[in-house]
Amino acid sequence: MKFIVLLFVSMTLYAGSMQRCQSYVQEVRKAHFSQFGIDYPYQYGLGQLVQESGCRNIISYDGVGSEGLPQITYRLWQKSLKAKGVESIKAIPNQLKAQAIIMKSVYQPKYGLWVTYQVYNGGGLVLKEIKRAGAEDWEKAKANCKRGQSCFTYPSGKKECVSNCEINYDYSTQVYKYGEKYAAIRSSKYRYW
Repeated sequence: MKFIVLLFVSMTLYAGSMQRCQSYVQEVRKAHFSQFGIDYPYQYGLGQLVQESGCRNIISYDGVGSEGLPQITYRLWQKSLKAKGVESIKAIPNQLKAQAIIMKSVYQPKYGLWVTYQVYNGGGLVLKEIKRAGAEDWEKAKANCKRGQSCFTYPSGKKECVSNCEINYDYSTQVYKYGEKYAAIRSSKYRYW
């Protein structure tokens, strides 16, 4: 019975995220098209919002000050975002514009989008893992992941530690899964896997 209740709660939260994100479809599309062109599969930008915040305008428990729908740490990106006209990410349209700008700046055209989303989430270590694996393969790269763990303390006082390899490699699969629910554009130029 406990499993059924947990499953119901998870499905309800996921459905709520998808509904909240639906209202941002056009803004995400516009922001990503402005950075990548009209053949970019912007639906993964929506999947990213589901994964990052459940499409809630929140400040994260990550300890570094990530905020907004796309969970951007503005102090780290401030210089490059200001150069592109994003003075603040308090307003959601600016958050979505910043998301697309950052995605473009970490874009890895040599690889599938899964690598770019992992760079957005966890930095360039995935590129070293691909190199160690000797192939651009998600499973082989994950097998070559040698990272520590991240610990989070919630307002309730509960502390949770998770492997950074699990966090980063799960990230690209979740973005893909959630983005596919909005499946809009298929592009050979911007393949995911």
